[in-house]
Amino acid sequence: MLNTITLNGQTVSIVASPTCIALRSIELSGSDSVAIVTSPFSGQTQAQQWPGADWWSGTATLPPLTQDQADEWLSFLMECRGMTNPFLMGDPLKSSPRGSVTSASVPVVDMSVTTLNQVGNQVLYTKGWLPNAFSLLLPGDYLQIGYRLHRCLDRVNSDANGKASFSIFPSLRDLPADGQPIILNNPQGLFRRGSNKMTWSSDYTGLTNLSFPLIEYR
Repeated sequence: MLNTITLNGQTVSIVASPTCIALRSIELSGSDSVAIVTSPFSGQTQAQQWPGADWWSGTATLPPLTQDQADEWLSFLMECRGMTNPFLMGDPLKSSPRGSVTSASVPVVDMSVTTLNQVGNQVLYTKGWLPNAFSLLLPGDYLQIGYRLHRCLDRVNSDANGKASFSIFPSLRDLPADGQPIILNNPQGLFRRGSNKMTWSSDYTGLTNLSFPLIEYR
């Protein structure tokens, strides 16, 4: 099933992920584009990080699938039409934050100053937290903004006004709206298949083995 959204002015068709069986494992990688130049004379090195050139990639693996389960997952992957149509996916082992955040906090994006949270920023400015709270999020906790999956890199503490800023990976993809919700439970992000080719195998047990590469949708 396709769900059509508008992302950065473009129409995007999102493929609904199967619910018949969960992933057995997901391997995620975070990549940065950094140019390195080393002087042959002094041995000193200069590094140039390219703003916004960081991204998720990985491999998703299913447990052995029955025929019905395999048909559903293979149809999902085929409906992606190679690397064309994206899907939403997160880390099934980290569906909620480890930090102390509770329902007393309703975190949202803080755009009260227009220069905050620009595309490519590696620091996220937020508000709506319980005031003067400590360790609301811990390093490694995931969060979702819009259709993007990010990882918190700091221990998040709020100030007296319930505001907090912290480093994230990857950098901001889209310009958020002031007050845009920050999803902390079951966060997901847009991914596409990492290859136009898909391969699966079946054996005498009647079970199908399936894994597929994925990369962040940009």
